[in-house]
Amino acid sequence: MRVFIAVELSESIRKVVVQIQGKLRGTEDKIKWVNPFLIHLTLKFLGEIKKEKLGAVIEVTQKIAQKFSPFLMEVKGVGAFPSLSSPRVIWLGVDSGSTTLRKLSSELEDRLEKNGFSKENKKWTPHLTLGRVKSLVEPRKLSDLILREKEGVAGVMEVREISVIESRLTPSGPIYTVLEQLSLSGDQGE
Repeated sequence: MRVFIAVELSESIRKVVVQIQGKLRGTEDKIKWVNPFLIHLTLKFLGEIKKEKLGAVIEVTQKIAQKFSPFLMEVKGVGAFPSLSSPRVIWLGVDSGSTTLRKLSSELEDRLEKNGFSKENKKWTPHLTLGRVKSLVEPRKLSDLILREKEGVAGVMEVREISVIESRLTPSGPIYTVLEQLSLSGDQGE
């Protein structure tokens, strides 16, 4: 089974994501846009795991969730990885709440590594993937559209839980199933 741990978005933020994606669609570039109803903020991607390991993943995630208190997350600012001049991923960033998200992600990385899962080597940046660039036809136009949305605000939401989610890949796109939602119930935060 293919599994990841994430923060799910509020409906109000999803609605603004639809509008932002619409504003970025004005080029001939080949971009695979992520279905706004599937967009989430991935804290840790585990990939393929054996079903027997799922209990340990949920247990570790629950212990970490119990250390953190609910916090506000502001979804704001469009950008691209690795750069605007050579975009591969178009993303929506996180302003307030990013420090807590980094702590959450870091603790998940450390604790899951102790349970036999590989640790991510690159620095983790909280973001929502809006689309993946397959080929550029009008790079200048795309970077201009992204720059116009650089300060765009999708909204603020309270993060109260994190989810362990299964992702099944199908020809028509991924199907996500929430396996467990774990409440943030501790006193750690920003």
